[in-house]
Amino acid sequence: MEAEKKANIKEEPLTYILFGSTGDLARKKLFPALGALLSKKLIPEHVNVLACGRREKKTEEVLKKQGVKVSEEGQKLLFPRVTYMKNKTADDYKAMNAAIEDYVKKRGGGPDNRVFFFSLPPFAYASTAEMVKKYCYSKTGYTRLILEKPFGRDSDSFKKLAADTGQFFRENELYRIDHYLGKEVVLTLLPLRFSNQIFEPLWNRDHVQSVHIEWKEDLNTMGRGGYFDKYGIIRDIMQNHLLQVLILVGMDKPKSLANDDVAEKKLDLLKAVKTLEMKDTILGQFSAKKYCSYCKETDNPGYLDDETVPNDSKVPTYAMLKLSIDNDRWRGVPFLMSAGKALDERKCEVRIRFKPDKNPIFGSAMESNELVIRIQPDESIYYRVNLKKPGLDVNLLPRVLDLTYSSAFKDASSGDAYERMLLNCALGQQQLFVKTKELVEAWRIFTPLLHEIDAKKPDPILYPFGDSGPRGYRKFASDAGVELKETWQEFFQLHATEHDKLEALFTKHSKEGKLEMENVKTLIADFYDGREPTEKMLKSFLKAFDGDKDNTVTWDEFQQGAHKFLPWTATRRASIGTEDIFGFRVGPQEL
Repeated sequence: MEAEKKANIKEEPLTYILFGSTGDLARKKLFPALGALLSKKLIPEHVNVLACGRREKKTEEVLKKQGVKVSEEGQKLLFPRVTYMKNKTADDYKAMNAAIEDYVKKRGGGPDNRVFFFSLPPFAYASTAEMVKKYCYSKTGYTRLILEKPFGRDSDSFKKLAADTGQFFRENELYRIDHYLGKEVVLTLLPLRFSNQIFEPLWNRDHVQSVHIEWKEDLNTMGRGGYFDKYGIIRDIMQNHLLQVLILVGMDKPKSLANDDVAEKKLDLLKAVKTLEMKDTILGQFSAKKYCSYCKETDNPGYLDDETVPNDSKVPTYAMLKLSIDNDRWRGVPFLMSAGKALDERKCEVRIRFKPDKNPIFGSAMESNELVIRIQPDESIYYRVNLKKPGLDVNLLPRVLDLTYSSAFKDASSGDAYERMLLNCALGQQQLFVKTKELVEAWRIFTPLLHEIDAKKPDPILYPFGDSGPRGYRKFASDAGVELKETWQEFFQLHATEHDKLEALFTKHSKEGKLEMENVKTLIADFYDGREPTEKMLKSFLKAFDGDKDNTVTWDEFQQGAHKFLPWTATRRASIGTEDIFGFRVGPQEL
C-alpha cells in the first residue's frame, strides 16, 4: 500500500492548507520546507497550497514577508502555487473547500488529498477542527491534520486537547509533530540498532552501565521568556523531544516498520518507565554573569533580566532527571536526561556507557567503551574503544571510531525535519509522529512531578550564564550512577584559580611557551573524546584566550582567559590590577 502511495503522490491532486501562515513557524520552516520539497521533486509540481490566516490579506503581501527564507529556486516553483485565504467564518471555510475542489477539477479529477497544518495555539484546535470536518473534509481522498506542540501541560489538559480533535477525526488522520523525530541522526537510531548485529546483543542491562540524553543551549530566552515561563524546560524540551529520543534508544525491535508495529513497541517502552518524583530531579535557573575581558567588563543577562519574565519567577531553565525503566531489557540501568539554557555550549547527544570487563587481562585502568550519538550540531556517531599504542610495549590508549556526517556523506542533502513531516504525512507514514496513547503515557510519567513543581515552586539553584549547570548537578548524576565528561569550559570554571592545574594543562599542550593552532586543537580534543574539534570550537576557545587575535595563546593570555570563567565580583574587581591573576585567591563564598 505504501509503495502505491509513493508512486502516486506526484500524480494525484494534493493540497497543503497552512493555518497560521502569517506566523513565525510558517516563515522559518513551513514555506522553506515546501519550496525545498518542490525543488527536490518530492511532491507534485502542480501541488496546491492555501496559506490561511484570520485577517484579510493579499497573497503577494503574505509571500513577500513569509517567503523570505525560501530558496530562489523554491520561490519560482512554490509562489505560483500559493493562494492566501481567510479562515475565520463558516463562509471562509466553504470558499476554501470550493477553491480546493476547483483545483482538483482542473487537474482532471482524482483523489482529493488534503493535508492541514495547524500552526495554531491549542485553544484554537477544537473550533478549527470542527470547521475542517464540517466544510473542508475530502469526499474522494484523504484528510490529514498535522498538529504542532504543545500538546497540553499535563495529563488532564492533554486529555481535553485529544478529545477536541478526536471527536472529529480518527487517530490515523491525526499527525502530531515532534520535529526531533525528523532529525537525521534521530532517524538513524532504529537502523543503527536493528540492522547491525554488533549492537543488539549488547543493548541491555547486562552490558550497558548508563544512558545519558543531554540537550544544551548556549543562548538565553532571547525575548521568548514570556512564552517559556508558562512551560519551563521540562515541558518545553524534555517531556517531548528528549523523551522521544529515549523511546527510540530503549524500545524493543518491532515486527516490521509498519505504523502500528512501531507504535506498539514505543508504547510498551513508555509503559515501563516509572513515574517521576521530586527526588528524581535537580532544577536550576540561569543568572547574570559579569566578567572582565582584558580590562573590559562584559555582562550576560540572567533569566529574570528578560523583560517578558516575571521578576519573581522560579521556573527552571535547567533540569536533570533520573528515569527508571522497569522491564527485562533495562531494569537497573540509569537513564539520565538533562536540558538547560544559557549553558557553556550548544549540543544534543546520547551517550551510552558500557560496563567494564569483569575479568580484564590488560589491567583495570582501561576506560569504559562509550557509544556517542551526536544529534546536533556536527552530527556524528562515534565509539570510544581501547587500542594498543604502536610500539614494542603493550600500552592501551582510548581512541575513537568516528563517523562524522559532514565527512561520511559529503554530497548528501539531509533536509529539514519539517520537509520530512510534510512529505511523510502526504505519504501516510506515521512513524515520525506521536500517537495519542504515547502522549497519555508520556504525561503519566511527568505530570506528578510537574504538579509538585507548580504547587511548591521550589527555589531553582542559580547558575551563571555560560556555566555547565547548577551547583550539585555532577553529584546528582554520580549518585544516579552516571559519570559525566568534563568540557573544557567546565574545566576553567572549576579550576581557573588553581595555578598548578592550569600550568600543567598549558605545559602539556604548549610549544616554546605558547599555544599555536595545532596545540589548541590537541587541548580541546582532550575534552572532546579525542576527536578533531570543529571550527566553531576553535573560534570559541580563541575568543576566550587569544587577546591580541594573532591565533596564538601565550601563558599570560591563558591566565587572563581562564579568569573570564569566574563570576565577576566587586571584591575581585578591586583586587585585580595588571598583575598575574594568581597574585590573589578567591574565597569559597565568592564561587
